Amino acid sequence: MPEVSQAEVGRRLYHVHREKTVEQAMKLMQQGIGAEWKSFTGANVILLTHLLQCTWNKIDQKIWDQIPFASAKAEDVRKILSYGEGVRPGKNPAPDAVAEIKKILLAVG
Repeated sequence: MPEVSQAEVGRRLYHVHREKTVEQAMKLMQQGIGAEWKSFTGANVILLTHLLQCTWNKIDQKIWDQIPFASAKAEDVRKILSYGEGVRPGKNPAPDAVAEIKKILLAVG
């Protein structure tokens, strides 16, 4: 087994934590939105996950933990998705788009 540096282990742990945290937020959003969640395609959900992960990187953990994701509305998700033009793995949203997504999330509730 190849040796892995402490920095690489730290990076991997960070990514796993981010993924789990965003996954939990997505579950809460889905529960809160209810049946209307089905109006989002698989591609929408993948994009939303990526956008939330990029935004998670820019929000203090204590603030993120206070966001009432279960209170998010389908319209909030549509607004967030509107900042996903051209975004895909390896191509993150622009910093101003992340700032706008952060504003949307902080206004939930």
